[in-house]
Amino acid sequence: MIEELHIENYALIERTTVTFGEGFNVLTGETGAGKSILLGALSLALGAKADKEAIRDPEKDCFVEAVFSVSPEETAALAAIDVEVYDGEVILSRRIGKERSAAKINGESVPAPRLKAAGEVLIDIYGQKEHQSLLKKANHLALIDAYGGKEIAGLKAETAEAYSIYRDLKKQWAEADIDAAEQARQTDMLSHDIEVIEDAALKPGEDEELEEKFRLLSHAEKIREAASEALENTDGEEGASETIERALRALAPVTTFDEKLNDCLSTLSDAGDLISDFNRTLHAYIDGGEFSEETYRETADRLDLINTLKSRYGRTIEDILKSLEEKKKRLEELSDHEAHMAALKAELAAAEKKLSGTSDRLSEARRESALAFSKAVREELSDLAFLDVKFETRFSRTKDYTANGVDEAEFYIALNPGEPMRALADIASGGELSRIQLAIKSVGALESSAGCYVFDEIDTGISGRTAQAVAEKLSKIALKTQVISITHLQAIAAMADEHLLIEKAVADGRTLSTVRLLTEPESVEELGRMIGGADLTETVLSDAREMKERANALKEKLRA
Repeated sequence: MIEELHIENYALIERTTVTFGEGFNVLTGETGAGKSILLGALSLALGAKADKEAIRDPEKDCFVEAVFSVSPEETAALAAIDVEVYDGEVILSRRIGKERSAAKINGESVPAPRLKAAGEVLIDIYGQKEHQSLLKKANHLALIDAYGGKEIAGLKAETAEAYSIYRDLKKQWAEADIDAAEQARQTDMLSHDIEVIEDAALKPGEDEELEEKFRLLSHAEKIREAASEALENTDGEEGASETIERALRALAPVTTFDEKLNDCLSTLSDAGDLISDFNRTLHAYIDGGEFSEETYRETADRLDLINTLKSRYGRTIEDILKSLEEKKKRLEELSDHEAHMAALKAELAAAEKKLSGTSDRLSEARRESALAFSKAVREELSDLAFLDVKFETRFSRTKDYTANGVDEAEFYIALNPGEPMRALADIASGGELSRIQLAIKSVGALESSAGCYVFDEIDTGISGRTAQAVAEKLSKIALKTQVISITHLQAIAAMADEHLLIEKAVADGRTLSTVRLLTEPESVEELGRMIGGADLTETVLSDAREMKERANALKEKLRA
């Protein structure tokens, strides 16, 4: 759920922090006060396209930040897109300036698409634009599948696995189905490749050893010159060894006069021993490391051969050897092509039979789920003032097998008695779509991992008993997950667990919008203004108090 939304320099908002609570959060305010601005800022934090025209002061950056507490289900979904959760929280933020913008998750810069992907996990926003998702046929099947729960999820996984095997075998068949001329061509090519690789007699790790050897041989002359110069400075007539010997001969006779010099003599003697060891080691290195033009050429030629094979058959020697085995297997198949094709045909037929069976079981489960889903949606729609509504799911079959089975689904509806059933996409009224979407949400078909649902003026075009029904549905959903509703109807506002008021004022000649959380008495006053306008008479306030009391009683009943 979203805990906090911080906004700076966005549209009519100079700076504000909005705190949300669990359950049902309602935002109200006069027309033009900035309800849509608040939603725009939230969408920006969730990765929506930045509109620089919405920056209040173009000389300053616009900044929005949303803090979410995250459930275990959301944590798993975020991990799938490489978003880490810290102390049960995720922070999404955007900064938009004149020259550039930045997106961050938990303070770490990320591409805007990553921010959007995280936002889709954490929150669902439903408004007039979002209704379009309900009209897409592709989403209807997903709703049916979600409603079917674990049974359909298991059948989908089984079907996807069967499809993967079938698809791979079908690809193998297409590649193997060749004529005699192509068989001969492939046989020649494979035989040549196998001969080339086998003649090379490759050994794993050989290339690394050769590269090290080649590097030494390439610098052999330079290494030898450096070693000889070092040896000359330590083992020559004027080298370190001779110098230390002279120092020892000079110091040894006088140590009998002062024993303190014995430590110096010992140190000097040790240094002489070390230099002697160094000289012997370096002599052996120079004597054993003589450069051989033949060895250098052989090493270079071997490396060239290996690199040529890598360019043709694989990036590593292991890849080349694996390719060799695959080519031998393919050559064996070509040597008895008819038998191979017969075996492949039998495998493909068996795979198709299995896929057909799993797809049919999935289709049957979907139809059962659709019947229960449609019935539940009809009941919810009836509560939302669609008195004689008809709602059903119609299925068709895809042309070919897919990883998702062979089904396509589309919702059909008739809102009034005597009307023909029409595809849901043909419903034009935004208000009707809002209520249909709310009915589907109430049924629980949208099994999203999101811990927050935002409904932007879902009450468009409704009033009276229908508005009360919508309010109850929203409150019912809020028992399971956080709900934020932007509304202008008092029936919905009265059901709020947290009532936020968006207000507009003028300061220093500029219009500002602010957001504040209302206390219970303040919420009653706001309900009064929604009922009777600016004139808050005692009668209006009494009606508002009564509405709030009825709403609280109804919420207690829903919780029971």
